[in-house]
Amino acid sequence: MMMKMIEEKNELQKQLFQTMLSFCLTIFVALGCFASYIINTEKKLHSLTERMEAIESALTRLTDELEVVHEVFYEAQKIKDHIQKRSRISAQQATEVTYAILHCAYQNKLNPFLLVAIAETESSFYPHAVGRVGERGLVQVRYGTFKMMMKEGDFYHWRDTLQAGAKYLVYLLRRFNGNIVLALAGYNAGPNRTRERLMQIGAPYVKKVETNYARIVRNNHYVQMVYGQSLTAAGWAGESWA
Repeated sequence: MMMKMIEEKNELQKQLFQTMLSFCLTIFVALGCFASYIINTEKKLHSLTERMEAIESALTRLTDELEVVHEVFYEAQKIKDHIQKRSRISAQQATEVTYAILHCAYQNKLNPFLLVAIAETESSFYPHAVGRVGERGLVQVRYGTFKMMMKEGDFYHWRDTLQAGAKYLVYLLRRFNGNIVLALAGYNAGPNRTRERLMQIGAPYVKKVETNYARIVRNNHYVQMVYGQSLTAAGWAGESWA
């Protein structure tokens, strides 16, 4: 009888041990699965955070780009309106000239409204204008100046002469250390003169450009704020001359 009780006790202990072992293994597996779930969740959260940051960065860039587009569109509308009021070219030509001037100005970091004033002074916005000594285009560039400024391009294409004229203006602004008055006088009379003689010859031209620029910026707070109200501050689009 005693032996039977001992055997039953041992059997009960054995079953209890197996049950506890099975329970512990189940708990261990469950903990492992839970830990794996937590790790995977953290990875997913980290990946999601990175994606959200990338989306936020992309949205910020898009917002900045939309602001630039809005700014360009606003400037284009102002320039086109001015060209149509001050010239006899067609609406389609006015649009082409507007965006050509804007593109050229931004490419060369120039004030687009200064280029508008020069184009009005030189050609009354007629893109195929030809001067008395062979100057061509919106800003009346001579062949020698064109070859000096352009490594390639067509002297008989008004977009190329516009680009050459913009490059030449940048060259003159650098040469005269940002002095827009001397740069414009040099644009008109040639820079290789004494300052006194340069201003004597170029003064009437500078006055015409100044008048045209003032007409553009008059009652235009945006242009005055961004590019300057007077011609003396109108040359360089926010860059240092150093």
